[in-house]
Amino acid sequence: MSQSESIGFEVRELSLLIARYIEKMSNGGHIRGPQGFALGYLVHNRDKEIYQKDLEEKLSIRKPTASNLVDRMIKNGFLTTAPSQKDKRLKRLIVTEKAIQTTIEVEQQIENIENILKQGISDEELTQFSATMEKFKQNLKSHL
Repeated sequence: MSQSESIGFEVRELSLLIARYIEKMSNGGHIRGPQGFALGYLVHNRDKEIYQKDLEEKLSIRKPTASNLVDRMIKNGFLTTAPSQKDKRLKRLIVTEKAIQTTIEVEQQIENIENILKQGISDEELTQFSATMEKFKQNLKSHL
């Protein structure tokens, strides 16, 4: 199998192209990658008590990575923490107004990217793509 036919190569190339597009559209002013995904999850679940462990599970990241992510988000003004009402040993992650506004902007960017990616792609092709990606993920998860 040549490098251009490799699944990993194709996924990486698409990921890099998406990252370049985001960088171009945001003029360097928006959050990137994991912070964006974490913010989206936290903002859309702000009515619930969310903890670092929830981010680890949702983003499929390890504890040290999640800890660094939360620290950066606090430093950047997207999060604060407060003791849990259910268990005082745990710290709730609480989104700030800045996080909510940033998430709205990021979601608009995502919608633009999705529309560009879907150009010339049929509903059937999208359905097959999603099913194939899900199989890739399950295949890898079964070996972790």
